[in-house]
Amino acid sequence: MERGYWIRSKPVYTSLLWHEKATSHLIVAQGQGGMAVLKLLQLMHPKQPITVLYTPQSDADYSKTLLKVVPEGLHILDTEEKILQKLDSTLHTLYMGMRLYIAGSEDFMWTVAKVANKFGIEDAGMMKELTGTLARPIYCVHCKAITHDVTTNIGKCSGCGRMLFVRDHFSRHLGAYMGLMVDAESPGDLPEIEEIYP
Repeated sequence: MERGYWIRSKPVYTSLLWHEKATSHLIVAQGQGGMAVLKLLQLMHPKQPITVLYTPQSDADYSKTLLKVVPEGLHILDTEEKILQKLDSTLHTLYMGMRLYIAGSEDFMWTVAKVANKFGIEDAGMMKELTGTLARPIYCVHCKAITHDVTTNIGKCSGCGRMLFVRDHFSRHLGAYMGLMVDAESPGDLPEIEEIYP
């Protein structure tokens, strides 16, 4: 295959930027993503309605600052489950032309994206900024379980217990990286396990 034709499936994330032609703006953030929201709000304050859904984490809580900066439309929820429920109910009330912005860990962003997909919002209609940890969600190709927050090159599957090699191949549909049994040919013979996604 010629150089330049190979496309990696690993997503590329950017800083959040306003979509000026949107009819409304929905921002969903987690932990360190609160800083991304604050940076976005410093760029300008759109005329269209803004709704912010935020869940703090033990190591990053921007709730107090967001309360000062976001005049209205801010919802602070204490768990990821509650933020997803609020996202679902909020998406029921929004119309065509709404722009979705997501900031947080990769696992969080793609969990939010799955909820948005149910409402016909495709990946191209979302802007994502990766913040905080680089930990990866891993999909086991053997038992189909997803293991969350894997920070090493080899991780143990939460479903079947196999030791999985963490690949760069990412499935947007699953919101996870592919994991393959690393010692299939020689059980128990594992390469060195290193933390590479802190």
